[in-house]
Amino acid sequence: MGLGGLSAAIYTAMNWAQQTVSPTRATVIYAGEPVWAGLVGWLAGEALPARALAGAGLVVLGVLVSEMRLGKKAADKNPG
Repeated sequence: MGLGGLSAAIYTAMNWAQQTVSPTRATVIYAGEPVWAGLVGWLAGEALPARALAGAGLVVLGVLVSEMRLGKKAADKNPG
């Protein structure tokens, strides 16, 4: 019951905060969620093998790369 209530409060806060943050910034913030989850798990005593850390790093990197706008900058310089 406590975990459900806490989850509801967290998602309510996230939905409220999304109204004031750009979609790109919200995505970058959400990309940090696995990092914090891993850190809290590690502090709680959970073992994180190198393979799990590498996978988590790739997930975060994938989200961040997907938000980069390299193609748009090139298109802005050469309007065609």
